[in-house]
Amino acid sequence: MMDRRDSLKLLLAASCSTILPPWLSAARRPPASSTTSDGGNAYLQSRRENAVQVIAPVFTWLPMGEVKPEGWIKEQMTRDLNEGFAGRLDELCHEAASDIFTSHRNSGSAENTSNSAKINWWNGETEGNWRSGFMMMAYLAGDEEAIRKADEYVHRILSSQEKDGYLGVFAPDMRFSAPGDLWTQACLLRGLLAYGELAHDEHVHQAVVRAADLIVSIMGAGKTPLASGPGGYGQSHDLMISDVMEALFNQTGDVKYRDFMLSLYEEMSETARNSDTSLHNLLDLDAGFADHGANTYETIRVPLWLWMATGREDLGQASRNALEKLSRYTEVSGSAVSQEDVARLKPDPQFTEYEYCATKEIQSTLQSALQKTGLPYLGDRVEQIWFNAAQGSRLPDGSAISYLTCDNRFHCDNLSPDGMHPDPQSKFSPTHADVAVCCNPNATNIAPLFVRGMWMRVTDGGLAALLYGPCSVSTTVSGVRVQIEEKTSYPFKNEVEITVRAEREIEFPLLLRDPGWSHGTAVTCEGADIRREGGYWIVTRKWRASAIVTLEFRPTVREVAATNGEVALQYGALLFVQRIGERKTVTKTYPVKGFEDTTYLPMPGKYEAFVLPASARWRGFGLKPVYLTQGTNWLRPFDTPVITLQGTLPGKSDRSEIAVTLVPIGNAPILRRATFPIAP
Repeated sequence: MMDRRDSLKLLLAASCSTILPPWLSAARRPPASSTTSDGGNAYLQSRRENAVQVIAPVFTWLPMGEVKPEGWIKEQMTRDLNEGFAGRLDELCHEAASDIFTSHRNSGSAENTSNSAKINWWNGETEGNWRSGFMMMAYLAGDEEAIRKADEYVHRILSSQEKDGYLGVFAPDMRFSAPGDLWTQACLLRGLLAYGELAHDEHVHQAVVRAADLIVSIMGAGKTPLASGPGGYGQSHDLMISDVMEALFNQTGDVKYRDFMLSLYEEMSETARNSDTSLHNLLDLDAGFADHGANTYETIRVPLWLWMATGREDLGQASRNALEKLSRYTEVSGSAVSQEDVARLKPDPQFTEYEYCATKEIQSTLQSALQKTGLPYLGDRVEQIWFNAAQGSRLPDGSAISYLTCDNRFHCDNLSPDGMHPDPQSKFSPTHADVAVCCNPNATNIAPLFVRGMWMRVTDGGLAALLYGPCSVSTTVSGVRVQIEEKTSYPFKNEVEITVRAEREIEFPLLLRDPGWSHGTAVTCEGADIRREGGYWIVTRKWRASAIVTLEFRPTVREVAATNGEVALQYGALLFVQRIGERKTVTKTYPVKGFEDTTYLPMPGKYEAFVLPASARWRGFGLKPVYLTQGTNWLRPFDTPVITLQGTLPGKSDRSEIAVTLVPIGNAPILRRATFPIAP
């Protein structure tokens, strides 16, 4: 979790380039484009004149599809498409199949409100987010049938685009006047941008440009006000059209997208002054987070981008404060309090829950911060989320997720963690349609977005490995085609082999993030200059045919402090927990075979609590990593554990020695204990 020292690093990185490595500090420069389209707006012009210096990001995103999953990550995507709800959500719930972007748009005479909340835009969120995740997974996994379905969907969507460019969920009599219009467009357009890159289809990209340009023309400064107003539960999700505007700004350099979002964010900051992420509240470091968690955590991306794109220091301070505030609510698994609201609750591992939507949004926000600032500890945090919180909230076969999750989960039975109140989000379901079909479609995005962020381009040349795992990269460096193969079973093993091939000889640096938990990482590459700077290993050589870089991370069993006074145990990038045997109750079945809603209670007599002896802290409490071979499948490592922590520890009741086996949290997604008391 980020502490004040981490925030100080971010502050210094933004305000004093002299402390940065040369490759990072060189990235602080204005962008080449000087395109303007503000129509002479004096207010925006004055804000630009007051900007200190536009800050170029340290890293640049590679187009979606230039990084492909391999190994267990590809297998998980393929399985989710073929066995999980990710490939069949439209068959499992009408919210994902209401055709709200084409034939069943909302109008004054007929609104599309077939969802639990009876909200007319909600199905647009469901369909847009699910289709976005589905399309990315289809192409990244190379699943031919899923690709065919994705192609058909995009063809249908583009055929419904209005002459003025509109691609949304409202008919002409309701457009740009109702909450959720920009939000649902964002959910769809983000997926279309990714699809355009994956399918190499410029027509799709141009369709998104037309839709975005229409938004800018109608809702720019001094025009139609943002209808979403204050509050959470989706009403202020409209601000997340920022994800689309940022992508188009990066691709085109046209400042109209930046200026539009600046005016929209400032408008929101005034009309919803008390919201968590208004500029007013973010500049107040003591103001806690209280609103809908997913909305709060996603909106942090808006001032973060605008800070970099304008150089405005008030936005920079707001962004740094936002990341520090996020750390106050972060659970040991990497996600953060969101049940549905943050409500200024501390991240207690037993009594506060986190929403799967929030997990996805935090990961996306931290990846955005990593891309912009280059601070390597952000990569540690992204991996913490996806390898732990995300995997620990889903069944390994992808058939269901839990909407709300606790790190310490002793029951999962439609009741709050203390067992005192109804909590219908506390179950496993392929839809959660009785509450809201939001987490399940969002869950399909988390793996593709992680894969996209595994490798990026260094703004001043070279490539960077920022998140580790089995993958391949096909891109260009200075016009030369480069292929990279990353062979590893990470995070279950801590060795990585990277093979680099170039179509002709070229020299450039590879930047390799050094995880903060690795003590004495070993890096080798024949004929290369290797040095460590600012949390990265930099490997420079003339690349041509099959040069191999090897990394060996060196973890120890370490403690992660929790707010309940206990500690969690990590080894490498994985959080290890004590699994609690469960008995299942099926509460709902679906017409599609293999899908059901389920609740769980602990198996009687199968759980024995233990304590961690303070006298053994110096040696990881005597716990040692043990790799298993019986019944394991390295392509499906969350089905049966491939690595455990084993040892002998005193029981909590009588301190008699008991044999203990801890497993990665993704191997205990239902019931488990993740934090443990330390006893004298």
